[in-house]
Amino acid sequence: MSGNINKILARLGEQSKGERSGEIKVLPEDEMLAITPDTGMFFKILLSAMHARRILEIGTSVGYSTLWFAEAMIQDATTGPERAEKHIITVDMNHSKIERATKNFDEAGVSGLIEVLEGNARNILHELLKNFDGKNHIKKTDGLFDFVFFDADKEYLREYLDLVLPMLRTGGIVATDNMLYPEEYRPLMKEYANYVRSKPSLHSVTVPIGNGEEITIKLA
Repeated sequence: MSGNINKILARLGEQSKGERSGEIKVLPEDEMLAITPDTGMFFKILLSAMHARRILEIGTSVGYSTLWFAEAMIQDATTGPERAEKHIITVDMNHSKIERATKNFDEAGVSGLIEVLEGNARNILHELLKNFDGKNHIKKTDGLFDFVFFDADKEYLREYLDLVLPMLRTGGIVATDNMLYPEEYRPLMKEYANYVRSKPSLHSVTVPIGNGEEITIKLA
């Protein structure tokens, strides 16, 4: 199975590289806007070290980062062999990209691990939180999230953070993409970083890998 994931990751990585360099031309709404391969490996190592079993992702795109998360879960045997014990929820509102992501998940053989929710992320997060009582109402997920990834809607990041924190376990991590690049995002990302670091229940640092990742841990 890991071989299938690696094959899809390699293909998507080349597509994303071509889009960033301008060698591959696509419509703006079809751009992958994906994390970089070294960022994917960074997350894979982080998730493996955490033995992450429950992941929430805001911003699926075509599923590139999601596949990195899935590979980390599958290769981590310490959380048990049953795939149903491990679960990724990923959220996006672009129907075309969701279709592409779903196809990628099918080809990689990890569809049973991943649940794709289509719609406005704020609405979905409010619904998740409203129904959260320690046992998430989303199928196959029966507890707090270990890891949350934000890669969408930079203007709503602070609201997203406040919504997910009650659903994140102590010691859980929130990762936020695009802290450093593209440069036009920097004012918004600086506001977000200041907001995160104002919270006494969090420790946070910007890691200069790929587009820049804010890595935030929830304290006891």
